[in-house]
Amino acid sequence: ATLDIKDMFFMVPLDNKDKPQFAFKWDGVQYTFNQLPQGYKHSSIIAHNAFAKLLATVKKPPGICIYQYIYDILIGGNDKECVRETAQTVWQLLTDHDMEVPPSKCQSPAQEVKFLGALWLSGAAAVPDDTLTVIEKGCLPQNKKELQQLMGTLGHWRKHVPGFSVIARPLYDLLRNKPWDWTPIHAEAIRTLKDELVINQRLGPLNPMD
Repeated sequence: ATLDIKDMFFMVPLDNKDKPQFAFKWDGVQYTFNQLPQGYKHSSIIAHNAFAKLLATVKKPPGICIYQYIYDILIGGNDKECVRETAQTVWQLLTDHDMEVPPSKCQSPAQEVKFLGALWLSGAAAVPDDTLTVIEKGCLPQNKKELQQLMGTLGHWRKHVPGFSVIARPLYDLLRNKPWDWTPIHAEAIRTLKDELVINQRLGPLNPMD
């Protein structure tokens, strides 16, 4: 099961002594934030830690795990009803602290859920089919900007590509401060990365019981 908190950053109150650091002027009037602003450099870390402390108070049944990344929550376990009950407990805790959890961004207990862009199937992480299709059908880059965007996407899934850094080396070399010179070597590297991503679309533990 998954839950997603709306506007998590604005749910973290600022200490009075810290508010002057977030002061700003608008039309000659000075204001300051009362809650943690989203644009602050360390907002993600602060919000994650504050939320982790709150989730640590949840009493979980045996065999149930709660995974959190900033405002995204994944609740896993082998017992569907225990997962459901824990998700309800977490939801109640969040609402009691005036946090909004949009139903449209929640997923009920299932063998397959999407979390942090990846598809989780019975303990294994997989590249979603729609994401894989977009990558496979994508055109070859025509300039450094397009190559940089493609490498950002492929790099996100580098765990699914054995030897990613070795295969991608010619492509990263092309992004350095030198003229654009696309060759068959670069096209082959792109093709290999895509093929490996398809072959290793799903990753899971060697031992299914892990």
